[in-house]
Amino acid sequence: MRKMKYLLIALFAVLQFTACDSDDDLVVKTGDLPTAAQTFLNQHFPDMKIVQVKLDTEKMGRHYDVKLADGSELEFDENGNWTEVDCKTRAVPSAIVPTPIANYVVSNYNAGVFIVKIEREISGYEIELSNGLDIKFNNEFNVIKVEN
Repeated sequence: MRKMKYLLIALFAVLQFTACDSDDDLVVKTGDLPTAAQTFLNQHFPDMKIVQVKLDTEKMGRHYDVKLADGSELEFDENGNWTEVDCKTRAVPSAIVPTPIANYVVSNYNAGVFIVKIEREISGYEIELSNGLDIKFNNEFNVIKVEN
């Protein structure tokens, strides 16, 4: 009986450690966002309610995941710089789209096609269009890849 008790305690401890280790997200207050992220949200999503802010601590650094009332999801690095804006079915704010990318979309796709997601990476940008296409650009805004 004593061995069974210690075995259950050990099993419970392992399960707790695994559960804590696998979830690096911590729900935080909107005010805990870096100032740059708060400014970005106020400027580009002024009337949108923030539903949740999570601080994700990873081995490579920290970032903030923000969910808005309309379902949009944004990601900011630890300094508050946006790294991803996903507006799901509506257009991302045009002010955050670099001009060469906006010009490419306008000149190569129908007027009803717009950018619903933009991601800023070290190697360039990736966008998703309302027609489902994903397009990757390098830092010189040359198209690297287009995929369905």
